[in-house]
Formats: sequence, C-alpha cells, structure tokens
Amino acid sequence: MNFYGIEIDYDLYKHFLEFLTDGEIDALFKAITTPPPRYYVRVNTSRVSVNELVRRLNARGVPAYRDEHIEEAIWLPVQGPFRVPTARKIVVVDKKAAESVMVGADVYAPGVIKTERVEAGDEVNVVADNGVVVAFGVAVANSDEVLKTRRGLFIKVEKSLYKAPKIRDLPEYAEGLIYSQSLPAIAVGHVAKRLGVEKAVDLNAAPGGKCSHLAQLGMRVFAVDRSWPKISRLREELKRLGLEAQVDVLLHDSRYLDRDFPRLRAGLALVDPPCTDIGVRPKIYHRVTYKTAKTLAQYQLQFLKTALKIADYVIYSTCTLTYVENEEVVLKSRAQTLHLDLPIGAPGWGCETCRRFLPHIHNTPGFFLALLSKG
Repeated sequence: MNFYGIEIDYDLYKHFLEFLTDGEIDALFKAITTPPPRYYVRVNTSRVSVNELVRRLNARGVPAYRDEHIEEAIWLPVQGPFRVPTARKIVVVDKKAAESVMVGADVYAPGVIKTERVEAGDEVNVVADNGVVVAFGVAVANSDEVLKTRRGLFIKVEKSLYKAPKIRDLPEYAEGLIYSQSLPAIAVGHVAKRLGVEKAVDLNAAPGGKCSHLAQLGMRVFAVDRSWPKISRLREELKRLGLEAQVDVLLHDSRYLDRDFPRLRAGLALVDPPCTDIGVRPKIYHRVTYKTAKTLAQYQLQFLKTALKIADYVIYSTCTLTYVENEEVVLKSRAQTLHLDLPIGAPGWGCETCRRFLPHIHNTPGFFLALLSKG
C-alpha cells in the first residue's frame, strides 16, 4: 500500500489499524513527506546560555525562539512549500541527499547518482531517484570533474521545496554552541536531567545527540557504538561541542555489555536502537514491511534487556511509530514503566506512562519515549 510514496505492506497496515483510523493513517504518512514547521536545535548550555544564544541569532537577523516547554531547545521557522522553477538540465541524487536538498541543502558530489553534462554556471533541477523535483540550483563545478573525483560542492541550491535554516553555516555551529536535534529527542535529556544521576551509559550513542546532551548537563557518559565510522563521527561532534572530557567512547556491540563488562554500572542507560525510521521527516519515499518491524523488535529487546541489567533507570526511545517496536518491546522487557512528566506528546498506545509524538498531530517527527526501571 502506498501513502504519498510511503509504502507499507498489508500486514503493517492492519497493524496500524489496531490503533488509528484509516483517515489518521493517511494523515500521518502525508505529514511524514513534509518537514516540521519548526527546525529545532539544542543549546549547548555548557558554553552559552539559551537567552544569550537567542539574542546573538536575532541580532544577526536569524529568527530564533525559545521552546515553550524544554529549556535547552530553541527553534527556527521552516518556510514553504514553494514552487520550484524549471531548468533545462537535471541532476539525479540519492534518497538521503534529496531529503536534505528539499529543505535547502546544497548538492555535494557523493550524493549524485547521475547527471547530464553540466558546466559550471548551468542552471539545473535537482531530482530524487524516484522522479520528484526537489530544487533548482546553479552548478559550481563541471559534471565530468564531479563524477571523476566524487568530492566537493556540485550544485548551489537557490530554490527548494522548503527552506530550513542552514545550521552548519552559522558561526554558532562552528563554535560548538548548538546541536541540530528534534524536539522529542531533546526531551530525552529533559527526562534524564530530572533523575539526578551522575553516570550514564548510552548503548546506541552515535551520532552523539543524546549522550552529548547528558554530558552538557554534567553527567559522566559511557558512549558505545559498534560502527567505527559512527564512532569517529561521534568523537568529532563531542570535540566540536567541547564535551569530549565528559564522555568515554567505546567501540563495541552493546548488546553484550553486561557479559563483557560485568562490573559496569550506571544510574541511567539510554537505548535508542536501530528501527524502521517511520517517524523521520521529511521523506521522499520509504518502504517498510511488518516482518522487518518484527525482526527489528527482537533486536531492540536485546539492547533493552542489557540496559536493565546495568542501570537503575533506562530511557528507551525510537524514531518510529509501530506498536511492535515500541510499547510491545517495553512490555516484553517486563520492566516497570515510570511517569515521564512530559508536557508534550501523547500517551502511548496501551501504555499511559509512555509518550508518543505523532507527526500529523504534534507537528514533530514521529517518536516514542519510555522511562523504565527494574521494578
């Protein structure tokens, strides 16, 4: 079944029908194909106050606003949708690049799938590999050179479907004062702060959003990931934010932390495991089956059970919306769920103490959040 380019099989559709009406499912997937109206960043309060950062941005003509509920969160408006002008030449980019370009990012060589012969100065349309035109721009390099080297900027985007702030171009980004992060993800740190713990373990730490948030709040963090490229990116982010001294980074499969590090203990563990990513916005297209969700749920439960062995509290979160990867995983862990005391989001499906963020209702990415203890 196809909802605005989001393909799910009939079994997954029936799964959603247990909790949503047909109209709600349609609205949910339609929302996923667009960016949220607010682009959120987390203020690195170890280096600057929220008020000072907002003042700095506003003074330079960058509209920025404090969130109404989460202290470290500020947001910048996302504009659009716009009409994209037509050009004579096209450049086809992959899904990941297209989803960035549709909100205003430029085109870099690694994201290019194919291109007509383009010279520097040529006007082009940037097109996703499913045919959706996402932007109009001007080439800053010749296509032959770009395809040969696979490096550097290729297309400077002038008009995209939507326009989000280019955070990486801000001096505040280079200074390590901000981290691009969705509101629900920032809420993880908000929940953690109230627990009053000194040490935390992040079982799925890369790219570093949640573990760096805990570090800026003064916690000592043991950050684990099994991918060397992800670990490298994590270290770079911690260095940019000036938080590397607060975080111990380990390359390891964190499902086996309790076995391989039997003396490891912490007040809190974060589990944000691989998932079907249904809540991530915006999407050009996506395909998910119920079988995939069930398989990932088994994987997710392994992380969660390990976390419950090494920490007093566990925050379990995903960026997906299936029941089987969220409430059902929490239920199978047999842990006690605690009240999150969050003023945003909605109760979980059959789990009043859990929290769900639904794109078509809350204007955020889709997200799930639960606070657990061993009981």
